[in-house]
Parts: sequence; C-alpha cells; structure tokens
Amino acid sequence: MFSYLALTLGCILTYWALGMDLFNAVNHALTTVSTGGYSTSDSSMGQFDQLSILFASSLFMMLGGIPFFLFVRLLNGQVQPILRDQQIRFFLKFLLLIACLITVYRVVNEGAFPIDAFVHALFNVTSVVTTTGYASQDYSLWGPFVVVLFFFLTFVGGCSGSTSGGMKMFRFQLSMLLLREQVLRLLHPNAVIARHYNGRIISDEIVASSVAFSFIFLATLAVVAAILAALGLDLVTSLTGAATALANVGPGLGDTIGPAGNFQTLPDGAKWVLMAAMLLGRLELLSVFVMFSPHFWRS
Repeated sequence: MFSYLALTLGCILTYWALGMDLFNAVNHALTTVSTGGYSTSDSSMGQFDQLSILFASSLFMMLGGIPFFLFVRLLNGQVQPILRDQQIRFFLKFLLLIACLITVYRVVNEGAFPIDAFVHALFNVTSVVTTTGYASQDYSLWGPFVVVLFFFLTFVGGCSGSTSGGMKMFRFQLSMLLLREQVLRLLHPNAVIARHYNGRIISDEIVASSVAFSFIFLATLAVVAAILAALGLDLVTSLTGAATALANVGPGLGDTIGPAGNFQTLPDGAKWVLMAAMLLGRLELLSVFVMFSPHFWRS
C-alpha cells in the first residue's frame, strides 16, 4: 500500500512540475500508476502535446506494470532482486525493442524527427503493453507494420503481480522456455532438461496452468470476436474489440474503436458482450470458468 501511494504521489508531483495543472496531475497520476488510462479529455494524453510529460508517463506506466511486491523489497534495501528479476528485465527490453523498431520505421518511411518519434512510440507501446490505454497520437496512421505490431501488443500485458491486464510477460517467457525445451529434446532425446526461472525450477503444474490459460484466452477471444461479428461489426472492430476487452487495454484498431475513436457508436448488444469480456479478462478467465464446473459446487 505504501509503495503504491508513494508512486502515485511521485507521479502527481512529476506531472505538476512538468506543467500540468494540479487537477490534471492528480487525475492522470491516479490512472497512470493503476494502469487504468482514464483521462480528462477525449484526446487522452495527446491534449498536453509535451514530450517530457509523455516520457514521464511512460516511466510511471512501466513502474505500474512491474510486480508491486518487489517495491516492498526495494523499501527494505534489497535492490539486487529487482535488478536480477528475469521478468522485469525482459519487460523493459521488450518495450525498448518495440519502441526502437517503430521509431526506425517511422523515421525511414515518414521522415519523422527521431526524438519525437521515439517518445511517442515508447509512450504508446508502454500504454498498450501495460494495458493502460492512453494514446498520444493515432498510431493506426503510422503504417501497416505498426498497426500489426500494436495488434499483437494487445495480448502481451505487463508483469505478473502488477496492476496490468493481458496474458502477462511471465506466460510468454514460459512459452519460450517450453519451445527451447522441445527443441533440445528433439536434438537430445535422452537428456534431462530442467526449466529454470529466476533461479528456481518451474514445476509441471505451473506449465500446465499457463498452457490452459493461454488456450482459454484464445478460445474466448475467438468466441467473443465471432459474437461481435454476428452483431454486425466489421472484422477489424470485432477482432481488436474482443482482444482489447479481454486484455483490458482500452483502444482497439480501426476507424471506430481505434486510438482516435471510442465505443460509443457500437450497438448495445456489442457493449454487453464487451463488458462481459472485460470482466472475464480482469478475473483471468480460469477462476471464472471454475465456477461453472459441477465439481466446484459439489465440493
């Protein structure tokens, strides 16, 4: 609790020092650290049009996207666990890599100013990955390569133990460990291969839980997208609407629900479906589906 309040207060003071009035600083700090993403304007963070604010917001969204229990260790003077944590290191490297890719793409194809392009790329990538949902520009206009990247970023999510939604970095890292394990087994069928993560062996139960969640997430995505399409929504709106609702991101893609649009014009039936999807995604699906199991009620 103390670490969360300290981050929020630090974010308020930073926004205020960079030129936001106190009202906007408080409101945006509350939704930055919580990765909620609500803004006082339809233009979201684009209303400020100030690179320093966008960069500061990116940093605080990153802090909101890492495990909060590590802040407790930091308060106790334990810095090494944070620096060595595989999930945090992968999370930060991933954000920087994607932001750099988008920056290079925009500089080469649009002639964008590098610093401006990097700050906007970092801000919007961090916003989507941490499922905050802020937008500084309509990134759907940055080119088809960027649009495809942002679609896949919708699924990623922040770190486990953070306020972020999505599938979480840990599950993607675990998938890569499993892929590596399968390749090694093909090369060395008789080898004994242990899965290590942060210095600990990953049990089969954790692997099974991660695989089950990934399957249920994608299956639910397909069902929600199909229902939205049946209600009259186009392919892009149906698919990205289902993805952004399940991952609790906020903006989707396309003219209707993209970063420059909203969900206001969608039919009521679609809004009900999306509300249900948001609840399922926030509760991480498995806990909800367990409630529908006869074994749960018998026990």
